[in-house]
Amino acid sequence: MHELPIVKSVFKTVIAKAEGAGAKKVNLVVLEIGILRDFIPEFVQKYWEYITPGSIAEGSKIEIREIGASASCGGCGRVYRFTKEQMANVYCPYCGHAGGKILSGSELSIKGIEIVRDKQED
Repeated sequence: MHELPIVKSVFKTVIAKAEGAGAKKVNLVVLEIGILRDFIPEFVQKYWEYITPGSIAEGSKIEIREIGASASCGGCGRVYRFTKEQMANVYCPYCGHAGGKILSGSELSIKGIEIVRDKQED
């Protein structure tokens, strides 16, 4: 359920950017979401379909690109990847040090908006 407020915020940003670019329609919105955000892609699309009717984004789709999680070891400094399930007990696979600085996996950004503009006069 935490997806709805985020989707509403994305919607406001997308509409503002699309209208600012002279769009008459939004076809696609590309989001990058880190796996640590614990979003359910089906819910994101469902909420998008719920809030877009009557807007220039009605009928548009959301494409979600997942960003994997990585950390920098506090012991040896090497960068390693880990899964969401490992989050509670992350150990460096190189030296065994517990934890590290998270470098990726918690992102949420709009990476692209596909729009249709009115044909411009020559």
